Amino acid sequence: MKTRRVILGLTATLLIMASGCTVKPLHSNTGLGLTKSVSIESVNSRVAQQVRNRLIFLVNGGESQPASPEYIARLTVSSSTAGILTARNTSNDSDNSASRVTLTGTLQLSTSDGEIVGNYKRTAIALLDTSTQQFANTRAQIDAQDRAAVELAETFRAILISKIPAGQ
Repeated sequence: MKTRRVILGLTATLLIMASGCTVKPLHSNTGLGLTKSVSIESVNSRVAQQVRNRLIFLVNGGESQPASPEYIARLTVSSSTAGILTARNTSNDSDNSASRVTLTGTLQLSTSDGEIVGNYKRTAIALLDTSTQQFANTRAQIDAQDRAAVELAETFRAILISKIPAGQ
């Protein structure tokens, strides 16, 4: 009687484990088919170019864009920087503060025939520290923009995965 329960328990465990083998990761490259179906149009600013480059890499896996895509993505990206802390320490040379860079991006997805599939607006935020050194502040702002660009590109990739049918 006890061995029968053990055998039933092992069988149930094996069946449960085997049923999980058919599940595929959400962000795996297999079966997405985005490589040959999406082209991302050129942009005209440094920050938008960072988003575009990362998105091309995420969608195509390092390959070049398709010559005849089924879908065309148009990006517009704007950047703004705002201070977080209003009270600054002015008693010494370490006049440090914090700021945030906000990237607002719009992705317009359309078919190669010109039919608009959708317009998607997303925002990404990256924080940075500022000091009295101008070069350090400029470099910190560029680094924060790059971090936010990566986040925005990953968000747009998720949109493309969800809106483009698999195998196209």
